[in-house]
Amino acid sequence: MAKSLGQIHNVQETSTVALANIGQALRRIDLPGLLSEQLQQMVRAGNFFKLCGVDIGIKPNVTNPGDGASITGYLRYYSPTRGRCAAFRHAFKATAEMMEAQGVAMRQNHLYDFRPALTNNVGLQNVLKNQATLDGTTGLALNSGVAGASVFGVYNKSVQPTSLNTPAVDLFDEGFDTIIAAGAAKTDFVLNEASIYDGNPDLADLTYSEIPFAVSFSDGNTTVSFQYRPDPALYVAVLAGQLEMIVDDLELRGGATAAEVTISCMVSGWKSIMGNPDKKKKSSRKRMTSSKKTTRK
Repeated sequence: MAKSLGQIHNVQETSTVALANIGQALRRIDLPGLLSEQLQQMVRAGNFFKLCGVDIGIKPNVTNPGDGASITGYLRYYSPTRGRCAAFRHAFKATAEMMEAQGVAMRQNHLYDFRPALTNNVGLQNVLKNQATLDGTTGLALNSGVAGASVFGVYNKSVQPTSLNTPAVDLFDEGFDTIIAAGAAKTDFVLNEASIYDGNPDLADLTYSEIPFAVSFSDGNTTVSFQYRPDPALYVAVLAGQLEMIVDDLELRGGATAAEVTISCMVSGWKSIMGNPDKKKKSSRKRMTSSKKTTRK
């Protein structure tokens, strides 16, 4: 029997897409914000969110026969890694220390949450509510074009990738001079040398994960929607619960001048990233002793 995911929460975002939006990041999907509004309790951004499904539908902004629209694009997000989670905690700590220095009691305000954006794109149709900032002007983002406001960028300056310390053409050593190699060119036992990862698990990689999609609506009757489902017992982990919709192409037919795209995200739960992954859980000796005594009786 497949493992059960339990209760699933469903949240939606609707965007108006026009030809001018092609090639742009159009909409931010803020899962913790949407869930907080829906459940009327704080769902914090310092989690990874278990995305178990995405539905995308489209309709043109007019309903005359023959009108239609189709769109292709993708949703981008960051999956949780050791380095990315560490970068998030690093930025949270810096913000908490700044607030304390100004006499702000962070934990006493139950409406506050540390909420950096996914990116600092200004062309998105919606803003991130209660976005974190350190200077009161520039919002923090996981990957920001503003160097001093990039959660990953600032953190990575302190985490030097191992592979950057070695030239790309000399990643592997040829070893000792031996009798076998005397008078001949030595080998490093590797062909097609390349750095396939940065060599440092603490680095916050800037490469996005993507979910491509294509949807269409034609003749007022036929609709091709998009449904994304991981394995029924699994989920996609989304760091900080934020995704962005990128429009690759849009086709409008008849009298349509734009299209409405509705994205429905299904979330089966979330888990905190704020703890130390290297900290081992201590078992209680008292419980172990009590268990042994009970067994002996």
